[in-house]
Amino acid sequence: MRRVLRCRNVHPTPETRYVIDQAQVFEAFRQSRDFDRELVAIYHSHPRSPAYPSPTDRAEAQWPDAAYVLVSLRGEPPEMYAYRIGEKGVREIPLVEP
Repeated sequence: MRRVLRCRNVHPTPETRYVIDQAQVFEAFRQSRDFDRELVAIYHSHPRSPAYPSPTDRAEAQWPDAAYVLVSLRGEPPEMYAYRIGEKGVREIPLVEP
C-alpha cells in the first residue's frame, strides 16, 4: 500500500525555506512501523530556483536511501527531478525506473 504524507512547513519564512513539522515526521514513522512501510521519497518545491538540491537541501538531507524529488516552479511547465543525497554527494536518479 502506498501513501503520500503532506507535512506542514513550520519555518518562520516559508516563502524561502522549508522545515518539516517534526511531530508529523514522528507520526509518519510510527505508522510505518505499524504497517511495514518504508520511506521512499521526500518532495518539495523550489519556487524560484532550479530543481536541484540547494546547499541547504544537501546539508539537511537525513535519509540517504530516500529519493529527494524537487519541483522547480520558476517556469512553465514546472521542472521535476529526483536525486539521492548522501555522503558522496548528489546523484540524479530516474523518476520512473524501467
